[in-house]
Amino acid sequence: MQVVLAALNARYSHSSLALRYLRRYCERQFPDLETVEFNINQSPRLILGELAKRKPDVLGFSCYIWNIELILPLLRQLRKVLPGTTIILGGPEVSFDVEYWLTEHEAIDYIIAGEGEEALRRFLEEYARCGGRLGAENLASVPGLAYRTGGGAVVQNPAQPLDLAALPPIYQGDLADLQDKIVYFETTRGCPFRCAYCLSSVMGPVRAFPLDRAKEELAALAAAGVQQVRFVDRTFNYDARRAYELLEFMIGLDTTTRFQLEVGGDLLTEPILELLTRAPENRFQFEIGVQSTNPATLEAISRRSDLGRLAEAVRFLKEKTTVIVLLDLIAGLPEEGFWRFGKSFDFVYNLKPDRIHLGFLKLLRGSRLREEAESFGCVFTDEAPYEVLYTKDLSFGELQRLKIIEDLVEKYYNPRFEHSLAYLLREGRSPFAFFNEFAAKWEEAGYHWSEHSLLSRYRILLEFFGEGNPDLRPWLLYDFRCHERRQATPHWLGGPRNPKPKSELINSGRLGELIPEAAGLSPRELERWTIVEELPFKEGTQIVLFYYTSDGMRARTVRLE
Repeated sequence: MQVVLAALNARYSHSSLALRYLRRYCERQFPDLETVEFNINQSPRLILGELAKRKPDVLGFSCYIWNIELILPLLRQLRKVLPGTTIILGGPEVSFDVEYWLTEHEAIDYIIAGEGEEALRRFLEEYARCGGRLGAENLASVPGLAYRTGGGAVVQNPAQPLDLAALPPIYQGDLADLQDKIVYFETTRGCPFRCAYCLSSVMGPVRAFPLDRAKEELAALAAAGVQQVRFVDRTFNYDARRAYELLEFMIGLDTTTRFQLEVGGDLLTEPILELLTRAPENRFQFEIGVQSTNPATLEAISRRSDLGRLAEAVRFLKEKTTVIVLLDLIAGLPEEGFWRFGKSFDFVYNLKPDRIHLGFLKLLRGSRLREEAESFGCVFTDEAPYEVLYTKDLSFGELQRLKIIEDLVEKYYNPRFEHSLAYLLREGRSPFAFFNEFAAKWEEAGYHWSEHSLLSRYRILLEFFGEGNPDLRPWLLYDFRCHERRQATPHWLGGPRNPKPKSELINSGRLGELIPEAAGLSPRELERWTIVEELPFKEGTQIVLFYYTSDGMRARTVRLE
C-alpha cells in the first residue's frame, strides 16, 4: 500500500512538525509511508506532477490557513489525474466545520479532526485490512474521523486525547536534513488560557511531554546545527518551574541554535529573569503577545494580562539580558477603534522591543470570536486566512491605513533607523501619530505600490521629514554609516567625504588607542575597515570615526571632536 503525506510549508526554510509526528507514529506498521514537503511559493503544476508520479493509494495533506487556498484547487486536479486515490485531510484548518468541507469539496474523502497520530494509524490499518473498501464498521473505530455515509450525510467520530508520553521522539538519529532549517518543536499541547480569537482555547487543558524527552530532542537539534527551533507551545512559561528547567538546559547547550518561545510576559518570574541574564547572545527570542491594552477589548476576548508586570519584564529583558524580544499587537479586535489601537501601539513602541509585529485579526474556524463576529460588527474575508475587513469600531479605510503602517514599521523599526526615529519622536511625540503621518505621505506619493531599496528608504525619510527637522540629515548619515559599510555616502547625505582626520589617525597610530582591537591592523586594513564622517548638527559639526568589525555587525563609533 502506497501512502504519501504532503505538506505545503509557508517557506522553503520551514519544516513540517505534523508530518514528522505522523510518519514516526505509523512507520512500524507502514514502513513505506512517504512524506514530502513543498512550499507555497512553488508551482502548483509541479507539485501536482510530483504527487501524481508516486501513484499513492492514500494521499494526506496537513492543512492550515496559509496553505488551504492552494491545497483545494490542487485536490481537484489530483482527483482528475488520480481518480482511484483516497484523499484524507488533517490539521487545524479542517478540524472544524467538517460538514462544510465534506459537503462543498467533493475531492476530499476523509478528514481527521484534532490530533492525528493515532487516528491516521487506525485509518490506515482499516484501509489495509479491507483492501481500501472501507465500510461504516471500519470507519467507526477511527477517532476524530469525519466521513460521508452512503446517503450523503456527514458523520464525525468522537476524538480521543493522546497520552503524549506514548508518542515516539521525532528528533533523533540523522537530522542532516534539518541543518540550517527552522524547525518546529513542542513540549506541550493545549493552553491554560481561553482567548476568544485562538484555537488553542478550544483544544482542552495543557498536556506536557516528558521533560527528559524534551531535553534529549533539544540537545539533538542543537547538535545538528539547526538554525532556529520555534516552540509551538502556546504559553511556554505557564508552569514557571518547568520553564525554568528547560531554559536552564538550553542555556547550557554548546550551540549556535536560536530558540524562539512564545511566553506570557506577565508570567515571567524573578528567578526566570535572573536566569536569563546568563543566556549567551542569540540564544533566545521571546514572542510576547500584548494584543491590546484596552480593558474593554481584553474583557471581550477573555484575555487576562497584567500590563504593568509585562512592561517591567520587557524592560528587564532589554536592559539586562541578550534575549531578543518581539511584541505582538492585533488590529481589529472588539471595542478597539483606530486611535484606541494607537494607544496600544504607543505602549508597545515605548517598551523598545527588538521587533513589533502588527497583526490583523483572523476569524479562525472553531474560534469563539468567529461565532461572535456579528456582535461586534466584524466582516471578514470568505477565503482563508479569514482576515478582518472592518468592524463597528474600525472602518475598512482605517484598516487599510494600518496595513501601510504595518509595512512601514517592518521597514523602519529596526536598528538601521534607530537614531533617526528617536530624533523624529523627540519631546514625547506619539509613535503612532508619527507612523500615521508617515503612512499618509507614503500613500500620497504612491510609494505603497512598489518595493523600495534600502538606500531609498533613507532618502524617503529625509524627503518626507527633512523640512523642520534640521538634525535629521546628520542622524540619518550616522545611522547609514553605522550599518552600510559597503556603500558610499550618497550625495543627498553630504557625500562623498574623506576628511583629513582619517589619514592623520591612520598615520599617527592613534587608532589603536581609540579602538584597541584595531591596534594590530596594517594601514591598508585600517583604510578598509574605517570611515570618518562629518555630521553637520545644528549645534555644531561632529566628526565621528566608524570602525567595522569583520563579522559584519554594526560599526563601533568614536567621536573625534
